[in-house]
Amino acid sequence: MEERNAVVWTGLMVGYTEDEKPEEILELFAEMVRKSVEVDDFVFSIVLKACAGLQDLNMGRQIHGYSVKLGLDSDVSVGTPLVDFYAKCAKFESACRAFERIHEPNDVSWSAIISGYCQSGKFEECVKIFQSLITKDVTLNSFVYTSIFQACSAIADINLGTQVHADAIKRGLIVFLHGASALITMYSKCGRLDCAYRAFESIDKPDAVAWTAIICGYAYHGNASEALTLFNRMQDSGVKPNSVTFIAVLTACSHSGLVTDGKQFLESMSSVYHVEPTIDHYDCMIDIYSRAGQLQEALDLIKSMPFEPDAMSWKSLLGGCWIHRNLELGKLAAENLLQLDPEDTASYIIMFNLYASSGKWEEAAVYRRMMAERNLRKEIGCSWITVKGEKHRFIVGDQHHSQIEQIYTKLKELSISFRDAEDSLLTEEDVLSSFPERKEQLLDHSERLAIAFGLISIPGDAPIVVFKNIRACKDCHEFAKHVSVVTGRAIVVRDSNRFHHFKFGECSCRDYW
Repeated sequence: MEERNAVVWTGLMVGYTEDEKPEEILELFAEMVRKSVEVDDFVFSIVLKACAGLQDLNMGRQIHGYSVKLGLDSDVSVGTPLVDFYAKCAKFESACRAFERIHEPNDVSWSAIISGYCQSGKFEECVKIFQSLITKDVTLNSFVYTSIFQACSAIADINLGTQVHADAIKRGLIVFLHGASALITMYSKCGRLDCAYRAFESIDKPDAVAWTAIICGYAYHGNASEALTLFNRMQDSGVKPNSVTFIAVLTACSHSGLVTDGKQFLESMSSVYHVEPTIDHYDCMIDIYSRAGQLQEALDLIKSMPFEPDAMSWKSLLGGCWIHRNLELGKLAAENLLQLDPEDTASYIIMFNLYASSGKWEEAAVYRRMMAERNLRKEIGCSWITVKGEKHRFIVGDQHHSQIEQIYTKLKELSISFRDAEDSLLTEEDVLSSFPERKEQLLDHSERLAIAFGLISIPGDAPIVVFKNIRACKDCHEFAKHVSVVTGRAIVVRDSNRFHHFKFGECSCRDYW
């Protein structure tokens, strides 16, 4: 063409967008600027989306500066992709500043900033923004609800989750598949697998994302048989499993000790399902072997898999070494894990445990000193329970709750004899101390305080649902089983790994987790 105006340049740019060629879009934009072609808000929207896809922070900032120079950054069509760009580049403060510059934010703008809060782990703030929006009757889209469901999953707030679900139904937005899949995940992670399944069943034609969400839910709750049944139903319905589906399936096998099934799934991924395994799938298999005590098989897989082992590979093996008290392999796993991730406290903690369980306190103390020298601290155990819409949080030895006296009274009523002193000492909560008197603090563990509070606050026919930010220790696991017997109450505990459903002295994990 002898003469190419802005419309022609923009048309070619749209073509590159549809063909998913972000690099060509940026090259074309640079040429437009060099040739002094007039650019408008639509062009900026296209190039900022390209920068977001590439996470090219340097180029995006230059384009942002150019939009400021032209006075377009406050237009909603430019400001909104700016928010999305900075959020995807993990520059949340810049995203907030870009959002504040928008004169009249629309539903896409709000969706972008709320999604940014979620990506940054600011879930409480994400919820506050949403609650302020619904009081103002602002128009919202389904992507906003997807982000809020994700936030509810992270903070395990079933009350808020059900309210948001109701509001989405009221606005007619829940029919979109991506929103429905987030809803399934929200209910399953908040302990309501029954509601998650009903949400799944309400989808007319579930896609791979929805199927994966419900399979993952059952895997997370330790119900491997139902998870694998759903996997078979997924195939019968004509929906092909994807890479994430197999992560869910292998996780189900891991939580239930299905070593043979896990091995068959991994081996058949490529040949039967045409899904190439990644390092994450091999790490799942290493975890399956390690939990089952087949530590040598786990090590052999680490050495033979077609990927360089990552931190999770060695971490899974190290976890199995702690469960099955294998100090020698534990030393090998910890050495490799520390080389890959010297900031991971798990290796120090587990090696402290392994040496201490063998009575080698001097060697154990080395790992404690290493943590101190590197200024590393174990994450403080925190448990929480929601009663009448209010969240109550507890930490180990908590003395600040308004009903703390009644809580400790209830705990003393339920106290049971601990196992031998060595086992009681070496729980994950007490790993940073080598003094036997710390075993007395088992009474103060955060999940016990939360369970006791639930017993005195929640009616007898309702289950007690407790959430914990780290893995539950074996002593508290036994305590929850004991409480379910003596009180006849159903108790649900979600720790960092999975759900535990306690009833009549038994746990859904069958003491395998």
